[in-house]
Amino acid sequence: MRRSRLFLIAGVAVLLLALAGLWQWRAHERDGSAALSRGLAALDKGDARTARVELMNAIKGASRNAEARAAQARALVELGDGPGAQAEAERARALGQPAGLTRAVMAQALLLQGDAKGALNEARADDVAPASRVHANRVAARALLALGDMDGAQAALRQALAAAPRDAENWVDLGRLYRATGDQAGAIQAADRAVALAPDDAKSLSLRGELTRAQYGLTAALPWFDRALSADTDSVPTLEQYAATLADAGQASRALALSRRILALDPSNPRAWMLQAVIAARAGNDDLARRLLDRTGGRLDGEPATRLLRGILQMEGGNALLAVEVLAPLVDTQPDNARARILLGRAYLLAGDAASAATTLAPLVAQRDADPYVLTLAARTQEALDDPLMAADMLARASFPLRAATDAIASPRDAALAQTPPAGAATAADNIPYIRALLGTDRLGEALTRAQLLQQANPGAPDAWLVLGDVLDAAGRPVEAARAYEAAANLRFDRAAALRLAAAWSRAGDAARAAQVVRLYLGQNPSDPDALRLAASEAASRADWRSALRLLLAARARIGDNDALLMADLARAAMESGDGTAARAYAAHAYRLMPGNPVTADMLGWVMLRRGEKGPATLDLLEKAVALAPQAPAFQLHLGQAYAAAGDKAQARLALGRAMAVAGFEGRQEAQDALAHL
Repeated sequence: MRRSRLFLIAGVAVLLLALAGLWQWRAHERDGSAALSRGLAALDKGDARTARVELMNAIKGASRNAEARAAQARALVELGDGPGAQAEAERARALGQPAGLTRAVMAQALLLQGDAKGALNEARADDVAPASRVHANRVAARALLALGDMDGAQAALRQALAAAPRDAENWVDLGRLYRATGDQAGAIQAADRAVALAPDDAKSLSLRGELTRAQYGLTAALPWFDRALSADTDSVPTLEQYAATLADAGQASRALALSRRILALDPSNPRAWMLQAVIAARAGNDDLARRLLDRTGGRLDGEPATRLLRGILQMEGGNALLAVEVLAPLVDTQPDNARARILLGRAYLLAGDAASAATTLAPLVAQRDADPYVLTLAARTQEALDDPLMAADMLARASFPLRAATDAIASPRDAALAQTPPAGAATAADNIPYIRALLGTDRLGEALTRAQLLQQANPGAPDAWLVLGDVLDAAGRPVEAARAYEAAANLRFDRAAALRLAAAWSRAGDAARAAQVVRLYLGQNPSDPDALRLAASEAASRADWRSALRLLLAARARIGDNDALLMADLARAAMESGDGTAARAYAAHAYRLMPGNPVTADMLGWVMLRRGEKGPATLDLLEKAVALAPQAPAFQLHLGQAYAAAGDKAQARLALGRAMAVAGFEGRQEAQDALAHL
């Protein structure tokens, strides 16, 4: 009996303890303390999304809890909600929390809203809590960077690193600072340090992915973004970068799926809507692209990519004047943006302002290897200005095959800019425009001296190597230029470096190395139209016409059917591949798009000749091509072959002789064989 009584007492005690625990748990849930603990723990793990939900519950249970409000401000800044974070930090202060404890989070909240000065004032306040001083220094660095004070930003980050050298976020911010200043090598080193300290941190891994994308290419960056998402599946910044990389790599369906994930996490995210708009525009669905772009709410309207897309959509919609309004400010702020400049020139021409079109296109026309499309557009502009001689000269330069323009873009402001050298030779921001201005005014010696000084002061900056290569190339030293471009490409293998490097090796007479560069770049950027067309040209030079056709069709899928010279290239590749019907359709479409271009006239005439079509149209087209560009030996060859087919041996001998007389003409043997058969 006594033992039974003891068991009963023990059972009652356990029950009472359980009831007490349950009551205490419910009390903690009611007053929010349990949710606050869980929220703080989630913040410490870097899970801001879970922390936000838990802290909402904590605030619901105790709306006047200053600690919960301050913690919620921390969670919201991590999620990019500047206004929400500011409101919570202000409530925490109003509820009695010392301002010094929320200085860093308030600074970050203000910076998210674009108030860099306000953020700097908060981050540099005298009462910043010692525990958040490193965070405050990081935010101060970001604010100073936004204000253009690179030296101040670097000093603030050095303070943060001195206090916390093993804090990976400090190294991430240092990497982003180096990248903003053009020091790609420094950025890579900082990102590698961040990854070494925090191999499972999404911010570190995502930065390394962004830098890999620039250094090696789109495809090489994808594994880094995979690792970043494995570390944090809901990281919106990582999802944004990953989706944009996939879209540029031609993987639109995967990019679209990621954009939908972003919107599930952040329904008003403007970058997700922008990405979907770009994908829709590339697919030719302009109406959908406009609707999706409107859903950004104007929050990205100040960015160049948004302005460019709006300009394209206005052009596609037939609104040339509205396109001018969008594109003109973009070209003013980014005079080297060739795509925007071409679109603006076309918009001016369609709007009836040929003079402005000519002025806009002039820097591109001045390039030695100007794009044939640009030259043809400029020729149309000169025709509108009633200058047929200038138009004919531009059309004569638009010869097959296509070569991507790699010269630095000249500017009407070069003469004025070249008169005022920067105070020091080490800063890229003012020296690169100055060096380009010296090039534009034919002061090669001064440009070379300045470029060498800039490169020596910035060995990790690809832009410094690029401008040195430009000067060396302009000086007729293509091999040295190629070496400079190689140094730039080893740091950042983007279109600018790749196309310049390929062109330099080509000018140096090393076609194999030029082709290798194009193949390497295309392997990492499989949807780049310029790379596809250069690779097609290289395949054509090897008589690999099936590969050339495949590459040109891929380029067509990206840029559509309105590029006459692409259509001409497709006609030639299809004809050489044995598909005469498709070649005829491509050539006819190219000629309809640009009947005044010698390339399109020659291509249609040549395809008709190869197909054995009867009638005077073939000769008329080939004679037109030669009349427009008499110095092009390929046109003379085709005309000679047409004369021979028509039985006019005398005219055939004249045309074939002119083709053979051009030194270095690749079709010289073909012309000689045709002459021998007369």
